[in-house]
Amino acid sequence: MRILRTQRLRLVPVTSANAPVLWHVLQSPDLRDYQDLPALNRQQFMRAIGARPARLQSGAGGRYEWLIHFTRRPEALGWVSLRVPDSNPSSAEIGYTVVREYRGRGIASEAVAAIRDEGFRCCEFRRIRAYCLPENQASRAVLRHTGFTDEGILPRGATVGGKPVDVIVHTLERAEWLASATRSPQATRS
Repeated sequence: MRILRTQRLRLVPVTSANAPVLWHVLQSPDLRDYQDLPALNRQQFMRAIGARPARLQSGAGGRYEWLIHFTRRPEALGWVSLRVPDSNPSSAEIGYTVVREYRGRGIASEAVAAIRDEGFRCCEFRRIRAYCLPENQASRAVLRHTGFTDEGILPRGATVGGKPVDVIVHTLERAEWLASATRSPQATRS
């Protein structure tokens, strides 16, 4: 995986070396309002990060995460991830979170656009999906802004706080991304 840069952000791959930063971010209690984060202690979390694939490439499954930073500042603003199922490596699921003090600034949209583009370019995914709770209006806006289409509700499609919840499925097909990219190309560079 490589470092991705956008106009304002630097997305740094999560590795064993910087996993403690992500661990710290994950301890923010409000992050569990709309998602079920793993109940791992720090040592288990570090082992899980160490077991992840190191390279995002076409045909490879796994979980890939990047810490979000402003270009010239060290603090982590959140993270963005791609989960690629081993059983279907032609598609991925994108996830993201921005910590409370940095929300409402377009950071999530910028990070999601960068990871979306990276996935379609380097892995040639046929589609990328995202799931969010119907009441999470901010997340739904991020997905609309980055080209995803609301495909409807998936009953009991996730677990939050240990309880099954309905989620909205959002999808972006490769053909739609290509059509959009030719109209307004965005530069993501390493």
